[in-house]
Amino acid sequence: MPPQRIEIDLASLDLETFMRAALAEAEGAGQAGELPIGAVVVLDGQVISRGRARHRARQSQLAHAELQALLDGGPRLFTDYAHAVLFTTVEPCPLCLGAAVMADVAHIVFACPDGVVRSQDTLAHNAYVRRHILTYHGGALEAEARALMARYDPAMLAYISGDSPQYLPRPGAA
Repeated sequence: MPPQRIEIDLASLDLETFMRAALAEAEGAGQAGELPIGAVVVLDGQVISRGRARHRARQSQLAHAELQALLDGGPRLFTDYAHAVLFTTVEPCPLCLGAAVMADVAHIVFACPDGVVRSQDTLAHNAYVRRHILTYHGGALEAEARALMARYDPAMLAYISGDSPQYLPRPGAA
């Protein structure tokens, strides 16, 4: 029988420590010339897996930090997913939110909201996703994550703010 989903108390988690681990992954990604995005999966107060953006290195648009962290969770994540928390430096995109749902990771903490992908809207309007995600908390060390992005990819700040003309809705799009 699968583990029962549990509520988590954000106040009892060391959000700063775990987000700093995700920021360290983002720093490594930025140093490697990738988008400065990092993620970690935490179980029972320990980081069990890490991920960083590797789009260029892997020549794949699917090489997202969150996806890598979830894939590297291994047997512990497979059997104890109900207690897992995904920490990421940027709000998960639809791919990564979907991966968290499919991995049964019900708790997500992120630093910067993403004004373009707006995954919080998916959570609000999709009953299937909402049923799986119990915790969706943004703003943890947001200033530090934004400063890191500014160092490695300033255009990314405009992107996640939704201010870049490249990412505004196409004329006639709803």
